[in-house]
Amino acid sequence: MNAKKLIKNILGWLIAAAIIYILFRTIYNNRAELENWDWRIDWFYAFLSIITLMGAYVCGSMIWRAVLEGFGIKVALHESFRVVYLANLGRYIPGKVFQVVGMVGLAKQLDIPAKVSLASFALIQAYALPASFVLIGFFFLFGHPPDSLVIFRDVMYIFMGAVLLFFLFLFFKPDGLNWALNKVLKLFKGEPVNYCPAMRNRIVIFVWCLLNWGLFGVSFYFFTKALMNLANGLGFVYMAGSYVTAYIVGYVTFLSPAGLGVREGVMSALLAPTFGGPVAASIALIHRVLITIAEAAITLLALATYKIRRRENDTTHSV
Repeated sequence: MNAKKLIKNILGWLIAAAIIYILFRTIYNNRAELENWDWRIDWFYAFLSIITLMGAYVCGSMIWRAVLEGFGIKVALHESFRVVYLANLGRYIPGKVFQVVGMVGLAKQLDIPAKVSLASFALIQAYALPASFVLIGFFFLFGHPPDSLVIFRDVMYIFMGAVLLFFLFLFFKPDGLNWALNKVLKLFKGEPVNYCPAMRNRIVIFVWCLLNWGLFGVSFYFFTKALMNLANGLGFVYMAGSYVTAYIVGYVTFLSPAGLGVREGVMSALLAPTFGGPVAASIALIHRVLITIAEAAITLLALATYKIRRRENDTTHSV
């Protein structure tokens, strides 16, 4: 690792640590207020939160599987799950580079060419970002955000609208996505590929992305319902939209490992107008702990799929 990358990694962790420190400090300074809050655990909603979160992770592997079908490559669901979520560990290193490297390396075990796996990673981002903007748009339109956040709405609409229009232009234009993809690959000195999937495949990928984001948002809503009474708080659309918004901002912040700190800061800012800073910070940090545990469990499941592969190989050799 050269000095530039080392400095970038250190800076990323420092930014994350600074934001987390501010959130913890907010909680500590207002601990008396937090003690009086109506905290509780509703196990029914906690169960729903976990089930929908697992569903979101399965959708994530289905997205990569569908993208590969656009290249004429078919992989089993458990193989897609393994590659996506073992490579996902690379997100915890600032810069996202190791996530890409991990996917390329793991995909080679399935005899998928490096140029295809690299292109598939770029395509996942290309589909997922506009899909998230659709849900964030619903969040601002129908979520009844606090007045303090309405000031950002028009700016968000302009930015998201421009990205969506450009994506739709490439989506429906013959060879549009192939042209854009190869421009990106050339920028990062990757080999050119031929990506001309059927319209049905493109639609399937986009729908999986919408479902993926939607389940993440629903899981967060159930998580907050499991912790507290939201009867006088924010509704389903707002809570789900808040999570998707915070996740996207954290993800595109390349310096922060896995969006650490940035996601929690944005989430706290979105929830604070209704719940207050200390409660909002507590929700954000507790949810980060839940997500970290969930990703650890997903990693173990991904490793367990190697047993399925070994059984398939043993069956093939025995025949």
